Amino acid sequence: MADWTVERVVSLAPDAASASAGQGLASLKKWTGVGRSERALWGLCQGSGKDPYQARVDLSEPAFKCSCPSRKFPCKHGLGLMLLFAKDAATFKIGSEPGWVADWLATRSEKAEKKAEKAEAAADKPVDVEAQARRAAQREARVTDGVASCRVWLDDVVKRGLAAAQVEDSSSWERTAARMVDAQAPGLAGMVRRIPAMIASGPGWEVRTLAFLGRIHLLLCAAEQLAALPPDLAGDVRVALGWNQPKEEVLAGPRVKDRWATVAQIVEDEERLKVRRTWLVGKATGQRALILDFAAGLAPLVASLVAGFEFDGEVAFYPGRAPLRALIAERGEARALATELGTAADASIEAGLRRFAVCLAANPWTARWPMALAGVRLIQDGGAGGPWCLADSDGAALPLRPSFCGGLGLWKLLSVSGGGPMTVLAEWDGEYAQPLSALTGDAYHDVAPRWAA
Repeated sequence: MADWTVERVVSLAPDAASASAGQGLASLKKWTGVGRSERALWGLCQGSGKDPYQARVDLSEPAFKCSCPSRKFPCKHGLGLMLLFAKDAATFKIGSEPGWVADWLATRSEKAEKKAEKAEAAADKPVDVEAQARRAAQREARVTDGVASCRVWLDDVVKRGLAAAQVEDSSSWERTAARMVDAQAPGLAGMVRRIPAMIASGPGWEVRTLAFLGRIHLLLCAAEQLAALPPDLAGDVRVALGWNQPKEEVLAGPRVKDRWATVAQIVEDEERLKVRRTWLVGKATGQRALILDFAAGLAPLVASLVAGFEFDGEVAFYPGRAPLRALIAERGEARALATELGTAADASIEAGLRRFAVCLAANPWTARWPMALAGVRLIQDGGAGGPWCLADSDGAALPLRPSFCGGLGLWKLLSVSGGGPMTVLAEWDGEYAQPLSALTGDAYHDVAPRWAA
């Protein structure tokens, strides 16, 4: 059974209110009939109704089920039950699963088997090549139109100048982004939506904005010559445009087998979507992998991967010259990540920057790069009052994102480090590092912004 801590359980909460409510229920006096088996937890929690709510947790995923009417996932009862377990596992006596727990687990197993059978049947089903070609041609035509429209818009922005862009109404950027979405190029839409924040980013905004417009120009040039590009480069361009390959095709491709450490996780809002980025590091290969999950509107993000654990498994990468985005093809039992990353981590900041440079040279549209920096400390450049940085023993330093320094994550990172060296997983965008987690000794610490604003 995986080693669950309070911090890891709280990281599963869909929002701050649920985390707070769950912590309020993490008391044995709130529960009756608590128990556990090798694979599950369960308990009864009295709510506002006549009958107590039945909360159950499948620890292998983890997955949750509760009889309460909440639309949040996991609900406060599931969180409270797991928090109680994390605080005092001895409270949960091992015993036989009640019928309402065993039936739920059996239903989950049955659904998993049917899903596997359906996927196998789909793989064996003859492919309708003509229909597939028609769909691809239709999307390609839409994307081509979107690229042409974006080219006209970009040329207009450059001709009018950055000073005019600085006073542009925010709705105009959104209208352009919406046209890219309609053209089935959501990657372009996301790049357009980032420009207003870049313009408002303070001193040096014009340099950053112009460089970013240059990256959009480069993407449009590549998209306009997509048919002539090598297959791996064409794959990177399609991913940057938001034209992703079907999951079935990715899973059918080459896989990397390793012990994968789930080193960091962050959830952010992108318009009407919740986007979760989960970073994996192969402990033997050193390979980085990005797992993306999406949920629209009020739909929950399924908590299938939890930061601070590791598992033996196989990962399939989307094709490209610098493959980073991936899908989990096979996964073994998760166990707590309680050791350093060893040679899979960057031995120095220079080594991390070299990895990033190699990736950026192959794929110039890489927006974020995961640095696993060993032996770094938090310092203030120039002494007290200066900007915060991550520094190594060679004297190299990376500036931290200002928004991180203005939040609780910085103070948590200072607290867990005690001023000493640690291994930090941070997203690097070429200008700032955004710390997401840290390893100190045998302990894992999540310092990412937990919930998007």
